[in-house]
Amino acid sequence: MSRSRVLLSILLYFPLAAAAQERPVPQSIPPIDPLLRSGEPRLIALGAWEVIKRPDDTQMSLLIDLAEHWDPAQRHRGENGDAYDAMAVVLDALIQRKAQPSPAAVLAVSHAFPDQALILASRLQPDEEEPILRRWYQEGRAVNRLHLREDSQNRLLLARVAAMFLARDHPDEVAASLLSDTRVELAVSVTDPGSPGIERCFFDCEFRPPCPREIEDEQQIGWPPVFDYALEEDDPYPERRDGMLIYAGGDTITWRRVLIEIHQDDCFLPRPLTPITRHALLTDMLHVRVNALGWGPQMNLSLVWAGDQRFTKDVSARVAAEEEKLQSTVLAFFKKGLLTQSQRESIRPRLSVMLFDDRQRQSDMPDPTPLPVPSAKDERTVLRLAKWP
Repeated sequence: MSRSRVLLSILLYFPLAAAAQERPVPQSIPPIDPLLRSGEPRLIALGAWEVIKRPDDTQMSLLIDLAEHWDPAQRHRGENGDAYDAMAVVLDALIQRKAQPSPAAVLAVSHAFPDQALILASRLQPDEEEPILRRWYQEGRAVNRLHLREDSQNRLLLARVAAMFLARDHPDEVAASLLSDTRVELAVSVTDPGSPGIERCFFDCEFRPPCPREIEDEQQIGWPPVFDYALEEDDPYPERRDGMLIYAGGDTITWRRVLIEIHQDDCFLPRPLTPITRHALLTDMLHVRVNALGWGPQMNLSLVWAGDQRFTKDVSARVAAEEEKLQSTVLAFFKKGLLTQSQRESIRPRLSVMLFDDRQRQSDMPDPTPLPVPSAKDERTVLRLAKWP
């Protein structure tokens, strides 16, 4: 190719290259508004991604409007992949640009995107945030643990984190329900003379295996990067954290922003409200140490068998002592102004007393008589014979 033709080709590819230093050629920037209004998921995602990249907040109201009109039926990526991914980018833009959403937008996406919804809810005004937190908390209380629905895990996550916010900022809103929902397990090991008895564990007893390695699939063609958000509890790896959500009840909830192509390890998913997490929130609300209440989610007691009458007397005495500790906790909440007089008189953590017959069976002796079960004087206390699996 001749020198003149090469020069002509360069000039055609870079218009006015010789004058570039004096007058730069403006690059074409696609308008965002038509993309967000297109109604086509991929184009909406591209528009939302442009919002993330540009220092321009003019489209925030349109992003919030898209979130407000999210169809709750499209809550699963496996069934509505394109629509789900498009909304994921919209929420990503709102979070990354530190936008303050509307309460309607937060509620609309909460059961499909609970992690993002909790992050966005934390940016609402206090008078807008509190009713949403109370709603999530009450919805979680209504979840039937024995018959979990398809979105029950999301509801339990929302309820747990909402309880943390309420316990920290509005303790009078949740004190009564946390106390009444709390269950205390007292495991009584009945043994022969000279036997130490058996200690049992009911909560958080499973061995936690090492976190698996996270693997990554290929990114979708024609789409911008799509990020998911993951809340994590007490994650020991600070380098993985992208943001802090809340610290309450001795637990820290942080969040990560992760490409959807990455199979997350899920090693530090926040626990739901359990006897352990409720107990931690109760001690936090009273501003005391975890062991200061004198009772915990689970306690073990060994009793040496010395006949029906002595056993009944010993169990009844221990139950009465535990009930007094629970009632003292209720009184402490009342004195802090977190319970009304009627709540003080009617509310108390439930006490479940499980009697385990750990007496030895001798092959040449008849089996010992069944353990007697003392009657409870308070309907919030239950005593029963139990068998260890």
